[in-house]
Amino acid sequence: MGEGALAGRPHRLDRRPRLGYIHPRRRPPNLAVPGRNVTIPNRLQEVPLAQIDLAETALEMAAAPALDRLAASLREVGLINPPWLRPQPGGQRFQVVTGARRIKAAADLGWQEITVRLTPEGAPDFYCLLVHLIDNAFTRGFNLREQAALVARLLSHCDRETVAARYLPYLGLPPSQAILERLIKTAGLETPWQQLAASGRLALTAAARLADWDPEARAAAWPFLDSLRLSQSKQEELLDQVALLARREGISPAAVLARDELRRALTDSDRTPQERVEALRRRLYAQVYPRLSAARVAFETALARLGWKRTPRFRLHPPAVFEGPDFNLEIKFRNALELQELLGEINRLTRQEDFADLTRG
Repeated sequence: MGEGALAGRPHRLDRRPRLGYIHPRRRPPNLAVPGRNVTIPNRLQEVPLAQIDLAETALEMAAAPALDRLAASLREVGLINPPWLRPQPGGQRFQVVTGARRIKAAADLGWQEITVRLTPEGAPDFYCLLVHLIDNAFTRGFNLREQAALVARLLSHCDRETVAARYLPYLGLPPSQAILERLIKTAGLETPWQQLAASGRLALTAAARLADWDPEARAAAWPFLDSLRLSQSKQEELLDQVALLARREGISPAAVLARDELRRALTDSDRTPQERVEALRRRLYAQVYPRLSAARVAFETALARLGWKRTPRFRLHPPAVFEGPDFNLEIKFRNALELQELLGEINRLTRQEDFADLTRG
């Protein structure tokens, strides 16, 4: 390792970082814009809240933020990190560059003015965008909607390689071209999907899949993803299986999702939300893999008839996808006595003639 690799690091025997030390990989990008002499302002200024255009917070993209905790912080200790504003022509009105939530919270508390930093005279849009990016990257972070919208804005100033390598880490994401492409797709979704993404209920991978569907198919998918709380893997499973059925049958995803047996899973009031999710998954699975699903139902029915469903302390699983010779027996026990009792019951069940037929290849 050369001397240059060691420069600027704390001594290996002294693990405490030096005051003011920032790891090179964590340094914020240089906010200077090529060809422009832009200086970060150091002077703070008091600005009346009435002169700030909160309705035009184009660079502040938080979705329905909860301001209670922020207002409580302002009430207890005051403003720690001043918002940034950009003067509008005439100098009497100001656009929010970053910190709209702080300004809104201050207004809710009845403040008449607030301490701010003003961007330099003639600061370009890209400079203001980077201020917003860096300010939030080290404070609250970004939701999926914000990540997608910021990527779209960054791409109006930089190429894809630069955005992925330099700016995705500030959005809390790996510097991946694949992730960048998914974010670009997400930015093009309709407003309801954007709101779902902002709430944290739409996964990036699912959003990218939806972007490849036509508007009619996305509209058909909306009730499922809006009303059911699905994890990322279950969102992917739902969309992939619907797409597979559509390709196999030569129809649209909208036609698949319009089927009564799938729609009923959403409206069954006798089921809990989790039970509705599982009912939907079972019905889709049965359509995608009809023979495998029928074999599974027959196996479970036979187990119930033979008494294997009477206790949850042991379970018999068939071979994977019902291929291969090996079954799997799962046993739960608390002590040696319970294990002996369970083994005795299993021994009795396996002596049944019908059990031999069930496990015969």
